[in-house]
Amino acid sequence: MTTTNQSLNLEPLILPNAPDWFPLAWGWWAVLGALVLIISILCIYARWRSKRLLAKKTALKLLINPITPHTPSSALEVLRQAALSYFPRAEIAPLTGSAWYEFLDSYTKETRFVDKQQQWQAALYQKSSQEHHQDLIADCAFWIATALPPKKKAKTRD
Repeated sequence: MTTTNQSLNLEPLILPNAPDWFPLAWGWWAVLGALVLIISILCIYARWRSKRLLAKKTALKLLINPITPHTPSSALEVLRQAALSYFPRAEIAPLTGSAWYEFLDSYTKETRFVDKQQQWQAALYQKSSQEHHQDLIADCAFWIATALPPKKKAKTRD
């Protein structure tokens, strides 16, 4: 047997091209669609929330503004306007006196208005020191900060 050294004339291997990243598989399209949906829902929620809190933020800016000092009557007016932004007019408009103070206290855990009803009446209709008024104005700012926007209250049966 004789061995012959012959070189084989082989052509170089031709490999197929590497797979492209585009067009994407259907799973990637689903992930992209879900991301777009989630981002759009978050944007819509952020706009809705900022519109919902606009009246609260404006009322707090008005009450805390050091340039224009408030009297208790102007603070209650700002508080009533803020309440009208969140509650039905038919519920808020007829409330006066002790009914108004009870309504305000019903939306907070503390009783700041009913306990100080005499101070409120004196401050609204008589002149007194500005330091005494700051406590009442701070109560209005506290109510706006904690009670607005209103949470759903469970209705109790009598």
